[in-house]
Amino acid sequence: MTQAQHLNIGVLIYACGHHQAAWRMPHSSIERIGDITYYQSLARTAEQGLFDAIFFADNQSFPASSKSDMPAFWFDPLVNLAAISQVTQHVGLVATISSTFSNPFTAARQLLSLDHMSQGRA
Repeated sequence: MTQAQHLNIGVLIYACGHHQAAWRMPHSSIERIGDITYYQSLARTAEQGLFDAIFFADNQSFPASSKSDMPAFWFDPLVNLAAISQVTQHVGLVATISSTFSNPFTAARQLLSLDHMSQGRA
């Protein structure tokens, strides 16, 4: 008898778009890059689409070297996921945390807090 396999599918949410010039497209949502309700809306859409997880990568630099480069703005991934956890119920919450710039105790406490806030989804 074959064993059923399960595939988890997540989405990496990047407000500017994944292409370097995506933010310049006419229908981009660049004006909402600093609006937490935008990310909450994207997360609800992912949850309705039955995605297993939402992922935010941390970033330790702002690579833009001129005003025409991609906007250099990111919410802290854990803060963003904490806000998202309050408007979703099932989708998993995943983030990277820099082991270079984060104290291990602080990182563990932040992840534990998110896990408790989200009822075990972090």
